Amino acid sequence: MAHNDAAERFLGSSGWAATVRPLEVRPAPPVAADREVPALPGVHLERGRLLDHLDAAVEQPVTLVCAPTGWGKTVLATSWLRAGRALGRTAYVRFEPNCGSAAWQQLTSALTEAGIPLDPAAYAWGSGRMAERAAVVLDDLHNVTNRTVLRRIERLMTRLGDRIGFLLLARSEPPLSLYRWRVRGQLTELRADHLAFTQAEIAGLAERHEVRLAQHFRHALWHVTEGWPAAVAVALSAMVGRHEPERVVTDLLAGAAGPNEQVGLAEYVQREILAGLDPDVYDVMLRTSIVETVCPGLVEALTGSRNGARQLAQASRANGLATFYGGSHSWYRYRRLLRSVLRAEVHATLAAEERSLHRAAAGWYAANGLPGDAVVHAVLGADWVTAERLFAQYWPELCGSGPRAMAPRTGPRPPADIADRPMLAFALAICCRETGDAAGMSAFIRLGERALGESPQPLDAEVLAAMRLAEAVSAEDPERSADAAALLLRRIDDAADEHLYADAADAARAVAYLTLAGCGIAHDAIDDADSALEPGAALARKSGFNLLIVQANRQQALAHLHRGRLSAAAACARRVLDGSRDAGISESRNISHARLVLTAVCRARGQLDEARYHIDESITAEVAPDPHGWVSGAINLAQLLADQEDLAGAAEALEPLLGSRIGTMPPTPEIGARVLQADLCLAEGRPDKARAVLDELDRHFPGAPAVALGHARLSVALGRPELAARTLEDALAAQPASLVTTVAATVLLAQSLRQLGDVAGAAEQIQHALRLAGPEGIRGPFLSHGGWITELLDDPPPQVTPSEPDEPSAPAEPPADVFEVAAEHMADPLTEREMLVLQYLRSMLSIAEIATVLSVSSNTVKTHVRHVYRKLGVSRRRDAVRRGRELSLI
Repeated sequence: MAHNDAAERFLGSSGWAATVRPLEVRPAPPVAADREVPALPGVHLERGRLLDHLDAAVEQPVTLVCAPTGWGKTVLATSWLRAGRALGRTAYVRFEPNCGSAAWQQLTSALTEAGIPLDPAAYAWGSGRMAERAAVVLDDLHNVTNRTVLRRIERLMTRLGDRIGFLLLARSEPPLSLYRWRVRGQLTELRADHLAFTQAEIAGLAERHEVRLAQHFRHALWHVTEGWPAAVAVALSAMVGRHEPERVVTDLLAGAAGPNEQVGLAEYVQREILAGLDPDVYDVMLRTSIVETVCPGLVEALTGSRNGARQLAQASRANGLATFYGGSHSWYRYRRLLRSVLRAEVHATLAAEERSLHRAAAGWYAANGLPGDAVVHAVLGADWVTAERLFAQYWPELCGSGPRAMAPRTGPRPPADIADRPMLAFALAICCRETGDAAGMSAFIRLGERALGESPQPLDAEVLAAMRLAEAVSAEDPERSADAAALLLRRIDDAADEHLYADAADAARAVAYLTLAGCGIAHDAIDDADSALEPGAALARKSGFNLLIVQANRQQALAHLHRGRLSAAAACARRVLDGSRDAGISESRNISHARLVLTAVCRARGQLDEARYHIDESITAEVAPDPHGWVSGAINLAQLLADQEDLAGAAEALEPLLGSRIGTMPPTPEIGARVLQADLCLAEGRPDKARAVLDELDRHFPGAPAVALGHARLSVALGRPELAARTLEDALAAQPASLVTTVAATVLLAQSLRQLGDVAGAAEQIQHALRLAGPEGIRGPFLSHGGWITELLDDPPPQVTPSEPDEPSAPAEPPADVFEVAAEHMADPLTEREMLVLQYLRSMLSIAEIATVLSVSSNTVKTHVRHVYRKLGVSRRRDAVRRGRELSLI
């Protein structure tokens, strides 16, 4: 069977008969129209989250499921119908192309056969009575083009929406007045982003195919396919029976046409997607596929069309072929697999024009201040003079901007005289870096160095030092990077009077200082990093180079994160994303690190779903040129899975990092990975292994706060709270650099004191931790200890009066009743329930979490909160807590 048949198997094409394990399907309720519902595919994954969404959606009058072909619309509706999840009668109608006016007859017949009484003439309920709500599925509604039929369907939806839930499946939004339901909040929409496979669903489908893939390969498959169900199904089908199924993923990551042809993706995209496009739109997409992101200006430069904005918007609306990316140029991005197929088509049909297209793109990028893309496309267009000139003009920004994650390209052969043109050799080295070709980058740098000779001019020596720095940064080698940055600073001073542009020296110094800041962060020397980051960021902004400013924001985000300044870290990370978006950069190392910073911020704040979104977005297709960035991503993913109590998933994510000896990774990720390993061993009931891991870390990284916290957790778990308390007190006395670490240590100290019976001390430490955590919204350290922390906040310890040494201590007189205190100071005292809610308001619990603790609804808690605010005369949570303390209510 051809591999492209996998899409038909997964998407349930009529005319395919299952030859693999038959799927046991629960029988649906006996309705007449069931015979027209398509059969489920042979290899099928029930997607519970989407089925639950449909359960709720059909309570609305209209539900629109709109996505390109291959996104599983029909399978979703079929699965929902055959699972018997519809509460009442159901009808299924699938419209064929060019159905014309017959579509109305097809719909009314299906309703009649399903037992749904309808008077077609009056668009009203028939004589029959039916108490339950019915559901009608209109599949392939985009094939209905007859305006009369569309008006009738719209009228039917308007009049019977209170009795029937209409589920519309279409490749593009149908020409109905859906805005009427949208503005009334009666329209539920599921689009490609909702239908895309999650990583967990890819793992489930791989299991159904009996394909075993390591976690990071599943993540890479998710990234390269962007969750496109048909592409995932085709790729997994191609892996069946292979000894090395990972090769399919790595081949797809390479972005070449061959792998797409082998697994059948190219044929599927050509026949099912591109063949039905408007010729003008197809021509625009074909010619602009040579760039990573496209905007109206580039459309005009590459095609001569002045309707670029309209054509890109049309491509975005029609089948979601392009997604809006944003930025100052209104960028769009083609889906990765679609772009690789289009590029193969360019090679096949526009070979004579390909170089001129790259040259036109280089001209547009250069004119709009985007030298990185300009150099790459000048090289791909064999415009050696332009590439040489652009590098000589913008070398500080090109060397200091950090690696991109462009798809690998096969460029033209360099000119014969490249051995005598060092600036061109350096420009080619930058192109190799952007596409992840580390060996090519090193080779062209050596070629340029030989061209400069043994005694280069001061400015040439400065440029060479900058290229050596770029090479070290690309390899993520902190020691080499620091040495290269120090050499670059010396070369800048030597060439002080030779720079072609006044801001070149400032930009070069910014590159050196930002590199030194990154090295300090990698070695957890945050004070040194701050010392270099301050002048580096100032010089980057002074130079005006956008990508250097992005680099400065990235280093500032990492520095703030290490200090526990979550708000500042998140703000800088978002500036990285905004700056990259303005430049039309959709994948780069800077973007990946910014996403990882946002992941860590969300984890610290207890926002685990948002953290998962950022960790997924941080995954790039180009893993090889970013080894330590990938390590940080794997550790963040493992920590997030552990936070979500998925210990098996956390262990799987961590496994690839634990095969090497300690010291092969930078200190911060090394410590994070090994401490998490110890925590997982402890959770698995292997305390001896956990202790061995922590002891080895102590030998390599003495005094590391994270290791001390690991020891303390181990001591608490083994029932040795006194040892845990001593360890934590020593760690806190050393003043950890991170506020998050300080809060976590304080909470753990409170747990230790509570185990020792010092309830008052524990409560005091929790209050201290809450005061520290409040300004930055740190909630993560509290979430895993919710039970006993809630008890401490609910039942504050009694005050103890001094007693004679030979007499047992006795509790002091109980304080005055809180209701009496409230009555003295308030005209309208708080009720008992409102007092309890006020107690919880001083914690880090959200309204939903307070509702869970009190076993009431969130709306009930919100009502109590409003009453508390009114009676205390405040309007904010913090003010309510402050006023409550003033009145001795808490």
